[in-house]
Amino acid sequence: MSRHSPVAVLLCSVLLVLPGCSFWAVRGPDLRVRGGGDCTTSVAAPVVDGIFAVGAIAGGAYAVNTPPCDPRGPSSGFFGPCFFDMTPAVHGAGRFLIGLAVLEAVASTYGGFKVAACHEAKAEAQLPLTRGKP
Repeated sequence: MSRHSPVAVLLCSVLLVLPGCSFWAVRGPDLRVRGGGDCTTSVAAPVVDGIFAVGAIAGGAYAVNTPPCDPRGPSSGFFGPCFFDMTPAVHGAGRFLIGLAVLEAVASTYGGFKVAACHEAKAEAQLPLTRGKP
């Protein structure tokens, strides 16, 4: 039986994926080797980063635009409607998500350029070598 809680394992897994997997999972072409060597041809990592960027910007925009608690609202028990107002924390989380979205968008762009360069190197390797005129 594992000593780690499922929440801790899930949190660590998410933290490994979120901060721009294209930065560490995409390898550009080796310019010293014809055909780029062992570079990444899959667009999976840049696409995942792009999806995370869109989700983070949407969640961040929603959180930042959350209206503050209205003390004149309907009563929600003995302490009133604004006893446990989390609006500042929600706004802070929204700003964090927007920053994360920028990081993910940069990672997606970086990974896309590296994959495109790999494809270009592989295509150049398919062309026959031409000899220059003496």
